[in-house]
Amino acid sequence: MNTRKWCCIFTLSVGATLLHLVTTAAEAAEDWTKIFAGEVLVEAVENAEGIPGVRAVFGISASKERIWAVLLDYDNYPKIFKGVRKTHVLEQAESSAKVEFWIKAVIVKHHYILDRQYEVPGRRLTWKRIAGDLKRIEGSWEIRDTPRADVNLLMYESYVKVGRWIPTRLVRRIAMGKARDMGKRLRNWIEGRPLED
Repeated sequence: MNTRKWCCIFTLSVGATLLHLVTTAAEAAEDWTKIFAGEVLVEAVENAEGIPGVRAVFGISASKERIWAVLLDYDNYPKIFKGVRKTHVLEQAESSAKVEFWIKAVIVKHHYILDRQYEVPGRRLTWKRIAGDLKRIEGSWEIRDTPRADVNLLMYESYVKVGRWIPTRLVRRIAMGKARDMGKRLRNWIEGRPLED
């Protein structure tokens, strides 16, 4: 291949990369505008194994320490999260917890135990089902910085595989509808405002 042809390919490749970066920056700016306006951004995602899930991202005007404390406040989960009927901490350590949940989801009640790992204490925790109903449950909470010093970003991911009797994608559709409300309620609790119904 001659030098001229290589230069042409390189120029097209660099141009495409720059265009992608500009588009990504524009989309990011639009997302930040929505987040700082109080929106909870929700999208359908899949984990590495192809299990459908939900991601919710929203801003919170509170310190990382306050947000982290609420994420570990299992006694108040029934007040904060609709559908959580009861929780019971089976084990609590500095880097993890095993927590039992009783959930009312739409028309069905579920009971399960989650192993919650504080992977980056004060920043990121993950969970996975170790016993109980549903075939598989895993997810995470992650606290991130934003361009504004007074706002932190909270990212939620949840992946649930129910089993054969209810399609997993249907569960995700229902979860996407509830994720926005969950984010608003959690933000209100953390910021000390009344919970939205």
